[in-house]
Amino acid sequence: MPRDFVATPVRVVIVDDHRLFVDALALLLGHDDRLSVIGTAGDGRTAIELAVSQEAEVAVIDVRMPEIDGLETARRLRKRSPETRVILVTGLDEPNLAEKAREAGAVALLTKGALHDELKEAILAAAP
Repeated sequence: MPRDFVATPVRVVIVDDHRLFVDALALLLGHDDRLSVIGTAGDGRTAIELAVSQEAEVAVIDVRMPEIDGLETARRLRKRSPETRVILVTGLDEPNLAEKAREAGAVALLTKGALHDELKEAILAAAP
């Protein structure tokens, strides 16, 4: 059944150390009835605990964060909660980043500049 017709919205966690980006993304995703932002975090450790405790279906994680970067956060989250799908986002054009994202368990890597509809569709595609 297409996700457009499912009564339960996809449970999403947003993770980025830039609060303004998190708030803007939460607002954007909040306008789509198919998605439910169940929490936000500014660092990897908090993100993992939040995603596990709130049973997130999808975690949108920034690649560049202090302490634990997005790649390591994705690895640790996938170990703790294999059912949570990870979408990594980046503002960088780094060589081999797509390969590193796949190795970390991410289902998608998106650039922050192209997030509007592309991110919504990636979340819906990633949802179980």
